Amino acid sequence: MAYETDERLKGYLDTNQMHREQLCLAVLALDKRFADVRPRHPRGGPDGGRDLEAQFHGKELAFGAVGFVNQAADIEEKKKAIYTKFSDDLHSADAANPKPSAFIFFTNVNFTVGEKANLVAQAKLKGFSFCEIFDRERLRIALDSPDGFAARFQYLNIAMSDAEQASFFAKWGDEIQSVITTGFQELHWSLSQLLFLQEAARPLLNFQVQFKLDREYEASEISHFRAFCSIYLREPKLGTLALLIGKTDRSERFRTDIEVKRSEPPGIAAGVASGQWTVPWNPPTLQAEALPPTERFENSTYADDDEETWNYIQTGCGSAIGMAKVRYLGVSYSSSSFIRFEPVLSLIDFDDCMIMPILNQSLAEKVEGIRIYANGYMLLDLARNDFKVDHSRFDLELDKKFSETELADPWVRLRPADFSSTFRLSFADSVPVRMFKSKRATLDSPK
Repeated sequence: MAYETDERLKGYLDTNQMHREQLCLAVLALDKRFADVRPRHPRGGPDGGRDLEAQFHGKELAFGAVGFVNQAADIEEKKKAIYTKFSDDLHSADAANPKPSAFIFFTNVNFTVGEKANLVAQAKLKGFSFCEIFDRERLRIALDSPDGFAARFQYLNIAMSDAEQASFFAKWGDEIQSVITTGFQELHWSLSQLLFLQEAARPLLNFQVQFKLDREYEASEISHFRAFCSIYLREPKLGTLALLIGKTDRSERFRTDIEVKRSEPPGIAAGVASGQWTVPWNPPTLQAEALPPTERFENSTYADDDEETWNYIQTGCGSAIGMAKVRYLGVSYSSSSFIRFEPVLSLIDFDDCMIMPILNQSLAEKVEGIRIYANGYMLLDLARNDFKVDHSRFDLELDKKFSETELADPWVRLRPADFSSTFRLSFADSVPVRMFKSKRATLDSPK
């Protein structure tokens, strides 16, 4: 293989100056001392003795010149031609403005150590701090190394032997696999995001915020509880500015179809009440009330107003039996999936929305994770170190649904640990995880 490479360097690229320069550029790029290696005339042509340019040791300008001869041989006649070519290119590099501090010369003629030393000495006399000669043997060594196999095949049409393939993949196999894997992974993410964005245009069936507790609790350990979440749309849609969803104890607390509600002991063991509310968008009268329910106190214009005066409209309620053991608590917003007489929100309407979990303090201290799901996708996954408990006092219009004894365990908010005000969903920054697989329809063969 070494013999074949040497022979191809002698005459395979005869008259093809462009490929000669590209071959030398590829060899120089393999040398770690040089960076930003580039041709002066990529398609060939007059270059004033400057076929290549590079940065030597990251800061010094380097010129490279290519001096190949046709049917190269290590005889005096060929060497004299290269001497002349070297002197001409060295003179052109010396006259350049700015002048390079390094000069590299490539040739397909072999020189002895003494002959190369004489050429380097000429460069030193002209003030070059560095000069190096890549003769045919030096080129061959570079091209017959695993790093040079690609350039050798591309410009000299020499394929790798079995032994060279083993050497090449031993050195580059993991990197090649990584590039392939990364490429497929990026393609998978792009396709997944396109699929999500297409499916996100469908009507919203269910939007759920799931609180994961730090362990499984017995029902007796959780008496009165309040798990709520406010969702503030970035752009009001279908007359809706915001949503409030939540769960608490006393299963009939939010029921609107019952006049007399039965007495029920507090705690999650006896029963669970759920509810959902919307805040309508009413531009002519919307002033301070347009701020998110948990953010109004932070706005400088309304800093002294801690009362929440949003116009909540209840759009759903539910009752459920109690729970004997508790590890997860989910609060959700849903729309009718049977017959929709009017348009409803789509999942895409929640892009860049602001989300604020609101819980009673004793429950908030037990939360170790939060996940948000919608239409079969997981939109957000937060671990305990992603959020913090904000104990700042605030009130909700919903407080009238609770007794003073219950509110003695105060409301708190879960905020991002990075000091952002609220959590946000961004469908551009992250790709939601599809939690289901679509089934393919099959056509049975005729019987």
